[in-house]
Amino acid sequence: MSPTQPLSGYRILDLTVMTAGPVGTMMMGDLGADVIKVEEIRDGELSRNMGTVFAAGESSMFLSQNRNKRSIRLDLKQPAGRDAFLEMARSVDVVTENFRPGTVDRLGIGYEAVRAVNPDIVYASVSAFGQTGPYAHLPANDPVVQALSGVMAMTGEADGAPVRIGTPYPDFGAAALLAFSVSAALLHRERTGEGQRIEMSLLAGTIFSSIPRDGETLRTGAAPPRLGSAHPTFVPYRNYRGGDGAFFFLACFTEKFWGALCRCVDRPDLAIDERFASNVARCANRTALDTELEAIFASRPTSEWLEMLGKANVPAAPIQDLHQTLRHDPQVRHNGMVVELEHPTAGPVEMLALPVDFRGTPAQYRRAAPRLGEHTEEILAEFGFDRGRIEGLRRDGVVAGLADATKPAKPVDL
Repeated sequence: MSPTQPLSGYRILDLTVMTAGPVGTMMMGDLGADVIKVEEIRDGELSRNMGTVFAAGESSMFLSQNRNKRSIRLDLKQPAGRDAFLEMARSVDVVTENFRPGTVDRLGIGYEAVRAVNPDIVYASVSAFGQTGPYAHLPANDPVVQALSGVMAMTGEADGAPVRIGTPYPDFGAAALLAFSVSAALLHRERTGEGQRIEMSLLAGTIFSSIPRDGETLRTGAAPPRLGSAHPTFVPYRNYRGGDGAFFFLACFTEKFWGALCRCVDRPDLAIDERFASNVARCANRTALDTELEAIFASRPTSEWLEMLGKANVPAAPIQDLHQTLRHDPQVRHNGMVVELEHPTAGPVEMLALPVDFRGTPAQYRRAAPRLGEHTEEILAEFGFDRGRIEGLRRDGVVAGLADATKPAKPVDL
């Protein structure tokens, strides 16, 4: 690890699974933190066996969100496993977990148990709905939170059903909040010497992302309508189709852009038409304006419109699929948004880079996602476990290494 990275020198015991927690700890690992992934002893973290795309037996889901981590297999249901975890927790800076509320306390590794051996610990818990309350005990994942938060209800065509967002936004919102909050808590600890517990939920993060729709909803008493790709308070602001059938997105969110669009399409009359003379008027007459614009855009291929709109300084972009974006978009490639790491069994693995450019202390991609239990002995030795004790724990089925067979064990309840 480079000592110059923002989080170099901090050590994290990472109990998180699936996406929200692992992506958040991966971000911290990219910035120098030593992330120790504590995995269920039999099958490891849940996402190791999920999805439909695998490389040499490794799930692409797991590979995408667990780089810059080391793996230890530990049976937390055994008292010796709990004791080993708490022994490691004595000298780490952060513990992260996203089990169902109450699970870590039942295992004896909750905040109070860790705080008893490490008073200045930063202990971060991620959950779907919060640690307490009427929903806290319920199972949930990203789309369940999308449904409950109101985000799904405002997504989809006006005459269609609610639609799940194409990417797991609640998970990634929680991941960003996890990395942000842990970093802020560590800064607070540097200043005061005090650790603390942090709690965040996918629900709270997703609702927070509804800004500024929240203000409109609370002030009007009406939920935002489904408008497909359109916007409730800006017009024109939606997908349009060129004469070749290809879609592009157009965003006129200021009068400057609206005026530039009218000049670009050679329709100065639209700018002075009282129905379209202001954004408020355009919102009230969006159907009439869309009819005009749809006819105009049907006259040329999308590529020509995009070239013209770019020259006219009007915000617009082609509607690309993810493969086009990741493989062929010149800005994505220029920004280095896809990186490659060598995995010992899966081979070269491409994945997304940290989306923040630290010019003085850039992210470092040191290692691909770990194999299950790859670093068990190495990690235990670093925490002072001698070889005899490690072998005893292995014989008792408390820990396991890379190739160890282990007795079946029920995974921790999520």
